[in-house]
Amino acid sequence: MKKHSPYSCMLLCLITVWCTFYLIDLFLFSSYKVSSNSMEPSIMTGKRVFVNKTLMGARISFLHFGKSSDYVFRLRGLRKIVPNDVICFNYPHVNDNLSTIKYSDEVYCKRVLGCPGDRIGVVDGHCWNDKVLRPIGVVEEQEKLRWMFDGFFKMTNSFDVIPFTNTDWNIKNWGPIVVPAKGLTMVLDDVTRELYRQVIEYETGKQLVESITEYTFQRDYYFAVGDNAISSFDSRYWGFIPEEFIIGIVVNR
Repeated sequence: MKKHSPYSCMLLCLITVWCTFYLIDLFLFSSYKVSSNSMEPSIMTGKRVFVNKTLMGARISFLHFGKSSDYVFRLRGLRKIVPNDVICFNYPHVNDNLSTIKYSDEVYCKRVLGCPGDRIGVVDGHCWNDKVLRPIGVVEEQEKLRWMFDGFFKMTNSFDVIPFTNTDWNIKNWGPIVVPAKGLTMVLDDVTRELYRQVIEYETGKQLVESITEYTFQRDYYFAVGDNAISSFDSRYWGFIPEEFIIGIVVNR
């Protein structure tokens, strides 16, 4: 019987361990360290969160190792994302446009305010979703936003929200807006054209022109915000998250 050298056995063990961790990371769970205060007090800066990929289904790509790898398909999950879920996703925006790189190193952690087709908004600092009766996010933080001095936001250039062409909307009061959903047709006017411009140009690969008066979305999108309502860089400022950018749902918080 041929004996294997200790070095070959060690190498085999290392390869087995590496493959096991890789498959776990690809199909089941990933972990990320939160580097900002945008989810405080729910998730403190520096905390490591664990992302369950089996809930909504893991993303699979044949070019998973490459930084420029593209999304291919998603496995069937146990359930869909719902409002109030906390998700991790690859930051989808580059230079005011939706990126085509679905596996960027920049990973965000935010709370879902709106799922595909949901009607959402903010009134007096408080988030609402017409399909959800319970509060979304941390009510105490939203109450702080309600009573925060407007001049602070104007000095820090964080008062206006998308679409910036609508001067009636601000961080304390905006909406209602409808989150884009696959198959949903939207009439385009001066406000909705700017609100959905990035999404339409992302899907068509063409610049949106004013002669287009309606559009049917080809993908599902989400709208996510930080629990730190006063200090969070989120969908209020940069827009919708395409479904293919979402890594999974945070399970420890």
